[in-house]
Amino acid sequence: MYQPISKIVCVLALCCTTPLYANDATDCKEVKFQATDQAWTGHYYLQGVMEVGSELLLQDHGKFKWYLAVGSLDQYAEGTWWKNGNCIGLKALPKYTKQLEIFPTRLNSSDAHLMVTWMNGSHQGHYIRATP
Repeated sequence: MYQPISKIVCVLALCCTTPLYANDATDCKEVKFQATDQAWTGHYYLQGVMEVGSELLLQDHGKFKWYLAVGSLDQYAEGTWWKNGNCIGLKALPKYTKQLEIFPTRLNSSDAHLMVTWMNGSHQGHYIRATP
């Protein structure tokens, strides 16, 4: 009697939690870097997340450098970036991916702001372009 009920509970739990781990909402489909994307190159600072410091440098030709510091956790990555519609995707080089606990997987462009989607799917903070 309990076996069919436990199967149903397992299936329901799987169905309800699958969207939490799906990448469709957090990923920005990778496309070839375009010359027009260079308008987004520059140095950005994270704002809107308490007690977290982070900088992002979007370089010419689709390269980036990124770091984040929160408490005793320091994260650093380099890799490639691209713009696909209103989103900017970041892909860290393999030598950095294993150690990343916090990383922006998607940035939605809005004026000079880049709204952040983190690895866990949360949307906290935004990167603002540094003024010279």
